[in-house]
Amino acid sequence: MKRKAVFYGRRFGESAELDPNMWAVPYGDMMTNLMIFFLILFALTTIQQQALKISEDRMFVKKLEKFGKISLTADKIKVTFSQDIIFPKGSPDVSESFKGVLLDVSDYLKNNPGTVIVEGHSDSTPLRWGKYKDNWYLSAERGWSVASELIKNGIDPKRLQIRGCGEFNPVASNETETCRAKNRRIEMTILKIKTEETQRFIYYKTTGYENINDISKRFFASDKFLNQIRELNSGKIDDKDCVAKDTEILIPYQP
Repeated sequence: MKRKAVFYGRRFGESAELDPNMWAVPYGDMMTNLMIFFLILFALTTIQQQALKISEDRMFVKKLEKFGKISLTADKIKVTFSQDIIFPKGSPDVSESFKGVLLDVSDYLKNNPGTVIVEGHSDSTPLRWGKYKDNWYLSAERGWSVASELIKNGIDPKRLQIRGCGEFNPVASNETETCRAKNRRIEMTILKIKTEETQRFIYYKTTGYENINDISKRFFASDKFLNQIRELNSGKIDDKDCVAKDTEILIPYQP
């Protein structure tokens, strides 16, 4: 009896030669799978980074909430501090006890390079003594005092905006002391927007009536940074290019 022929791997009559392009099918499948794998890996990494950032923001908020009112959104953190816990009464100078709080703020800002807006607010009680002609002037200087502490702690001045609002943006009436205390405040808004590479500065305090040309030559052995020193310290340099004794000025840091 004649046996029936059985063929494996190809149909009867087909060429026994393999298609030279057959490798493209498994290669394409492999590349597709790799692409899907890396997309999943990228998504997981992004989710992890966002989770870490959210955790960092919450830790920062938790640390500061006992000192002021905190508002956290996707694009900014706003902290409202009562001026009564930052400054001695009638003074623009930050108290020693609050400088530690600003160190915590500075540590957070070093890892979150966004613009920082510092606003000083006051109540409507007229000033009748001291060097301050009105509350607007005092609120601006208090805002500057907070910003200058951040600069001392290594925060780039280019990231900072200082605003003095006086008594013109109250959050409560000025009819009682409790309400006036609410109006005396510093509002710090940290925007989650990246800025340029930070530039470092030296915070220099003059020991006498000093000329900025001499200061520039002392630090840089030249006067090429004179214009930058003038721009950084507007209002502190007189028409003779001199700075009064015991005045703190910013000097560009050039390693």
